[in-house]
Amino acid sequence: MKCWTALVLCGVLAGCASPIRADTNLPVDPALRPNKITLRSGDGTMISGYLYRPPTQEARPAVLMMHGCSGLLTKKYGRLKSRETAWRDIFLAEGYVVLLLDSFTERGQRSICKVSLSDRPIEPNRERPHDAYGALQWLQSQPYVAPDKIVLGGWSNGAMSMLWTVFADAPQRPKTLAHDFRAAFGFYPGCITLRKREPRYTAAVPTLLQLGADDNWTWPEPCRELVGTANATGGVKMTAESYEGAVHSFDHPTSKRRTISVSNGRRVRIGSNPDARRKAIERIRLFLRNVFTS
Repeated sequence: MKCWTALVLCGVLAGCASPIRADTNLPVDPALRPNKITLRSGDGTMISGYLYRPPTQEARPAVLMMHGCSGLLTKKYGRLKSRETAWRDIFLAEGYVVLLLDSFTERGQRSICKVSLSDRPIEPNRERPHDAYGALQWLQSQPYVAPDKIVLGGWSNGAMSMLWTVFADAPQRPKTLAHDFRAAFGFYPGCITLRKREPRYTAAVPTLLQLGADDNWTWPEPCRELVGTANATGGVKMTAESYEGAVHSFDHPTSKRRTISVSNGRRVRIGSNPDARRKAIERIRLFLRNVFTS
């Protein structure tokens, strides 16, 4: 009876997510344990992440990475996924501290890609900006991180989360924050909902979007429109760049191009595009070098 009452109330109260089963026994690869950290999200939830440092004691710039709807870790063994591993290594080679934030595992989820958009238990505009700011403050408390040189990066659902996090009017931004993110970048976010909810969206920090021109999962045009409107409104500069022939997950190092089913029965194209990937890597490298030296 109590469960039924809770479900009824959940359907009535605004902003209450539909109940999705949480799994508290998700595997995590033992090899990740030396790099695992736990921190408190801005909403009070304890979440996890994986920290990697360049071989120096000097306080270094840092990149905070936010995963997509399929999560940070593989389903069966809980290993770090190959796209995130590849980008981690790119950023480490540049001399940056890297924190791969996991918004899902401690909340009992591995992937939400096939969950209906209306039923997802973790949202880019709700929990995940709290996660980003909790992680920012955690990084700023570490002696090996330059507290005013932390950039937020996201992929797909994580890029949507990035956009909501750096929204100039983001309610999750702590009032006592000494330094906000220095800048932000995102790969193939979905921008339709954001444009509808915040038609006068502006970013609080310089933001770069990397889009696949042929992406039919998260369409590029709404993001280009978002950036155009934001810049015309007079916010901090945003930039959107598209890569011809590139689809969703074009920056993945080894993903075979294919069609998959996602939420609400949609069929979408994903897969690597080596030329677009190479150009995007160089673009992000240049963006970060400019951000951290300006």
